[in-house]
Amino acid sequence: MPKEVIIIGGGMAGLSAAAELRGCRVTLVEAKNRFGGRIHTLYKDGNVIELGAEFVHGQNKALLSVIHNAGLALADASERNQMLVAGRLQPIALWDKFGELAARIETQKPDKSFLSFIDETALDEGGRKMMLTFVAGFDAADPARISAHSLRRAEYASEQMNGQKEARLQTGYASLAEFMESKARHSGATLLKNVVVHAVRWRRGRVQVEASCDRLTETFLADAAIVTLPLGVLKARAVTFEPALPDKEEAVAGLEFGNAIKLTLVFRRPWWPDPDFGFIHTLDESLQTWWSDSRGPILTGWAGGPKADALLNHSPAELEVLAVEALSRLFSISLQKIRTELISSHTHNWAHDPHIRGAYSYIPVGGLFYPKQLGAPVKETLFFAGEATARDGQMGTVFAALESGQRVARELMNAI
Repeated sequence: MPKEVIIIGGGMAGLSAAAELRGCRVTLVEAKNRFGGRIHTLYKDGNVIELGAEFVHGQNKALLSVIHNAGLALADASERNQMLVAGRLQPIALWDKFGELAARIETQKPDKSFLSFIDETALDEGGRKMMLTFVAGFDAADPARISAHSLRRAEYASEQMNGQKEARLQTGYASLAEFMESKARHSGATLLKNVVVHAVRWRRGRVQVEASCDRLTETFLADAAIVTLPLGVLKARAVTFEPALPDKEEAVAGLEFGNAIKLTLVFRRPWWPDPDFGFIHTLDESLQTWWSDSRGPILTGWAGGPKADALLNHSPAELEVLAVEALSRLFSISLQKIRTELISSHTHNWAHDPHIRGAYSYIPVGGLFYPKQLGAPVKETLFFAGEATARDGQMGTVFAALESGQRVARELMNAI
């Protein structure tokens, strides 16, 4: 008789697991009214607007294979980086500079924060500020907390897959989520939306999941469960486990879930000098990075780490004002000109989203083993996936979630 499996969470990890499982009766429950998790694509006036995941980083084989199988086209993203210095834009090989710096992190010595590492490194004030801003933005992390060893591990993994190469899905990441949803259904899985899980009661070989749907209480029974909840939800203890899972609680407490603010502005036309300038980095602006989009007249502003924390309570309208003012300074163009060209602005506050509660995970000092601990199966009954369980340092990516779903499907099938 086929085993009953319930998957909690319909982001990329959950969809991936559902698509891979064989010989089981699978039910996937998702709290939101859509699948995809932190993939959230809007289509407006012919433009593709990514409120969450946007880039295909590097050449990860698992992700590229799924994209190929889905028949989706990639649009290359400009890899040019510029830094605003004394009011002027200057080309900068930012990834190369960070790679050279990361290579100096000595992993045979005790771990330390990236800030501590920087303070002990001979960098001028400009270089120091640039590297701290880069890590805070890219990793959505506090440099005073993020592990230097984890950054070295992540940089090594990135080098193995040409991590500097950036692309986008021509039709948006939602196209990939829709493909994975279709693949999961084709595999026989039942996929349910608007189901909010509150408790997981379990013993070896038996799981009872308590949830609510449209204000009604629902109970799901299964032989095993795959938990793909975001780290932010686990940290908030929004779902209780009975009996408790001390090892998981330790891992959850030992990892960090960083914040990011992303604001996408859609314009009538590309009024900026270079239509596809790539990435512009700033040191003193609240939105520390801006990028263009080859698919349309779109500019996106980004803040990660402490700068994002400072913006979490800003309304979308306040963020738009802040962004327009920043662009005016960046390109020396009047506010009125930018306002005239602006059609709309779009953002999603992931920290305030009760089903996510942050942007993505990072490893603080001394926490290198926690992703593996979080992802380890429990008595062949509870299985854990999600980007926070990535074991090579590549947390916070779509492919980390995808691969974790594939991993956990293998673990479960081997167990039964």
